[in-house]
Amino acid sequence: MSVFEKEGGEDAISFRRLATELGLSYTAPYRYFADKQELMNALRARAFRWIEAEMREAIAGLSEPKQQLESLAAAYISSGMAHPHRYALMFFALDQLEVAKRSIELKAAKRDALDVCTQVIAAGQARGDFPRAFDPLTASHLFWIGAHGLVSLQVAGQFVMGRDVQVLVPTLIHALRTGMEHADAAETVPTKEKRHG
Repeated sequence: MSVFEKEGGEDAISFRRLATELGLSYTAPYRYFADKQELMNALRARAFRWIEAEMREAIAGLSEPKQQLESLAAAYISSGMAHPHRYALMFFALDQLEVAKRSIELKAAKRDALDVCTQVIAAGQARGDFPRAFDPLTASHLFWIGAHGLVSLQVAGQFVMGRDVQVLVPTLIHALRTGMEHADAAETVPTKEKRHG
């Protein structure tokens, strides 16, 4: 991960380069990874574990689900912006998507990262702090979509039209929370008729 971030991405990664960095024989990395794609998937999984840990740390010690939701969203956004190469590795450097989809380690890391938000929302609904218009998994996806969009635009340098991330982060979090609180359950929970007809 250090080589990936310091040297500018996937092109900097090779088994020979890693062996040199670690002071190992050139064949040593093959004891752990069949090829570079397996190594990249392990790095992606590590990156998702990192963002999960950042969110868990942000909510540690907070007892109110509303505070937890705001804190974990802010942590996700700030962490992604602080480590743009690592964030890009998680979502954009996917040359062999089908291979990545088969990685059990990567699937588990992705699931657990999103589950931080899902658990907070479920706990808030159980306490009556959040409405039940959205099921917890749907609501956490909506927060993820909003946060991901903001980080992606910031990393790409696209905020050039009069708003910056400092203004948009609290506004986004507030808008997502407000939307969840005022959503009409009849419009947000698909029925069999809506799904199939």
